[in-house]
Amino acid sequence: YMGIQILIICKMQSKGNLGTSKSKLGSKGMASPDEGAMQMPFGQTGSAFGGSQQSTANLKGKLAGLEDLIKSLEEELNLHKTAVGQLRSDKEMIESILTLKTQEVKKTLTNELYRVEEEMKKHFAHQKAENSRLQQQITQLKGEKTLLQQQLVGLQRKIEELEQQVGKDEQQQQTQS
Repeated sequence: YMGIQILIICKMQSKGNLGTSKSKLGSKGMASPDEGAMQMPFGQTGSAFGGSQQSTANLKGKLAGLEDLIKSLEEELNLHKTAVGQLRSDKEMIESILTLKTQEVKKTLTNELYRVEEEMKKHFAHQKAENSRLQQQITQLKGEKTLLQQQLVGLQRKIEELEQQVGKDEQQQQTQS
């Protein structure tokens, strides 16, 4: 309440509707008692329990000014309430847009993840088939190598046998000659 009263007094002073300056006002909007003549709230002078018609008219004018100030403050408050309501609706709209965008991104990423996983499965299956084919070729080549080694050993024996036989034949020919 005190803050509103001070705000109203400050607004009145800034509009020129109040006769007392801030330095003359006490804590409750009253003039300081050391001013010589006793002053009433809002800067009017007069006796402590009554005043002239002029002070009454002055008081009515000031009350009308206060009423105008209150109306303008109410209008300003209503404008601010409208602005706050608009900001709240904007916030809700932005939140709903963000929720939709988040869901859209999540759906897109989920689909992309599924596609990548399927592609990886295909590549793994292809690689597994390729590995199996290569393993079969390796096994076949090992078999062929073993067979060739056996044939080589057989041929080496045959060469040795033939060499021995050629050596015997030559000895026999030399002994016969």
